[in-house]
Amino acid sequence: MGKSTAGAREIFPRALEAYSNQAMLEELGIRYEGWIIGPNYTDGEKLFRVFYNDARRLGLPFDKPGTYYTKQEMTVSLWKGAFILHVKSGAHPESLVGEGLHFAVMTEAAKMKESVWERFVRPTLVDFEGETWWDSTPEGRNWFYKLYRDGQDPDNEEWESWRHPAWLNRSAYKHRTTREGVRQLKELVGQGYTNKADLSSRGLVVDDEIISLAVDLTPEAFGQEIECNFSDMVGRVFKDWDEEIHVHDLPYIPSWPLFVATDYGYTDPNVALFIQVGPFGDLRVIAEYYRTQRTDAQFAADVLQDERLGRLVRVAKVLFPDPEDPGATRTLADAWGIQVGTDTGGPLIERIRAIHKTLRQRNRHLPWGHPERAPQMLVDRSCTELIREMDAYSWPRKRLHTKGPEHPQDKDNHAPEALGRFFAGYGAAMLGPVISKANYGRGRQKRGR
Repeated sequence: MGKSTAGAREIFPRALEAYSNQAMLEELGIRYEGWIIGPNYTDGEKLFRVFYNDARRLGLPFDKPGTYYTKQEMTVSLWKGAFILHVKSGAHPESLVGEGLHFAVMTEAAKMKESVWERFVRPTLVDFEGETWWDSTPEGRNWFYKLYRDGQDPDNEEWESWRHPAWLNRSAYKHRTTREGVRQLKELVGQGYTNKADLSSRGLVVDDEIISLAVDLTPEAFGQEIECNFSDMVGRVFKDWDEEIHVHDLPYIPSWPLFVATDYGYTDPNVALFIQVGPFGDLRVIAEYYRTQRTDAQFAADVLQDERLGRLVRVAKVLFPDPEDPGATRTLADAWGIQVGTDTGGPLIERIRAIHKTLRQRNRHLPWGHPERAPQMLVDRSCTELIREMDAYSWPRKRLHTKGPEHPQDKDNHAPEALGRFFAGYGAAMLGPVISKANYGRGRQKRGR
């Protein structure tokens, strides 16, 4: 609804404030500095462009050298450096170390890591009691949603927040749109009415482009992108996944039991994940196998012949397989001498939720880097395909059908599928005789049913 323009226009009064206080700033030996910070460098360019063009139109005296507008650097310097504005990238936290700031603009903030704010930006605002303002399309109920809720709390004086649907921007959507009109539109689309011309003829107080978007997008994507709702099922499936938090160098711990989880393919990859479980429920994915164009027998042999994976599979307790191919499971179990866990199927959404729970950081009141703040699940740095797919696995944005729930896209999902099989089977096994907490550090059990 024009959030980039709104954010850039918030900067302008700060530039004039620096102009009014040039003498004081010079006497104190400081400058009035602010940053525009986006998930990537190019995200900040939208706000920078608005401020730069406004300043140029009004004839503000850019310092030269000192003012740059290139792909490599975006900086405005005014009044001999009394005011400085930089664009920064949240993808490179090392660039966010500097002197104290008077303000920071966090653009598309929901796409950034919480650590960018907590570890790097927030400390720079302390010296001058600096302020921030934020803009973003929602990205589910993540850490940015918590800040939004803080702004809605009348007892929280540090934050204020507003949420605006896209149709309030009459520059983009020319015809009047009401919430009641949108409610009626969504109800009709949910009933299966998808002919745009027919919907437009029903007298709904809704812009035609909004009607097209309601037909084309999934309900969740429409809620996020158009209604500005904090929907849960849009974009990345694993929104809490953060390589900086979840990926470490993880050794094999002999006293922790080891399990193998699989997903089968041929054109698609065969996948095996090697997972350890600690005495307090901590999960460690310490190794992976991920190869295409391999038969069941080749898959089994590849693992045994790999120096590291071969050692691991020989001490593994239970195989949690993809239940769709029992023949492949039997081939692996016989070759590896491993018992097979059951109940690894069930609804996909339940397996996804089980993974979600282990990704959330615990004890969030503790400082960053504290070992007890770590999430329940960590992944070894060698598991490159699992790491990639945990980030890439996503929900569809376009509507695939008119009724029933949407499912994640059928790509970049092979390692997460194997991980989900582990959670389904391990959860069932903990209720039966296959695995018990008393077995830490002991040999294999007899197969249980």
